[in-house]
Amino acid sequence: MSRLAFAAAAFFLAFVPAPAFAAGWHYYDPECPIALGPKSMKFVAMQPKKNIDRVCDALPDTGPTVIALDAPDAELREMDWDITILRDTGKASADAEGDVVFRLPAGKHRNGMVNFDHAFASAGKYVLVAKLTADDGGAQYVGRHPFTVGLIDDAELYAYVGFGLVLAVAGGVGFIAWRRKRQSSAA
Repeated sequence: MSRLAFAAAAFFLAFVPAPAFAAGWHYYDPECPIALGPKSMKFVAMQPKKNIDRVCDALPDTGPTVIALDAPDAELREMDWDITILRDTGKASADAEGDVVFRLPAGKHRNGMVNFDHAFASAGKYVLVAKLTADDGGAQYVGRHPFTVGLIDDAELYAYVGFGLVLAVAGGVGFIAWRRKRQSSAA
């Protein structure tokens, strides 16, 4: 029976993705960059009323969310920041007013950081659009950061499927062992 347990453990370790072992089942990259042409800013989101995980691209549930943006570059700190969250409908337009879910009033953030709260009402795919513009209009940087809210990401899906397969195999092996033992004791 120990061979069977070893085989089940080896199967589980071989087929369950590594991110499934991490807290919250999400890969946590503290940088979470948003490319702004040659520059970048950092993105992180969390849902403190539900858990303490910080995520880049997959919020586990709808509801109150805190999003933080950080731009360490001095030039970006002197620009006007226009931050918008759009429902990702697959359109190329970044200014589709009908898809706007949240808009942070444009303004300067001289400390290079801004955080804001938003309550996502429905699960789906979203895009944060960061548009930073110099006072003279000479320089402008635009970045897009796609993320999901309340959807199962690939790592979770694979973990659930893997767990289901392990459970099915273990149940099948247990049933076969039980039947063999029952048949041998009846004979």
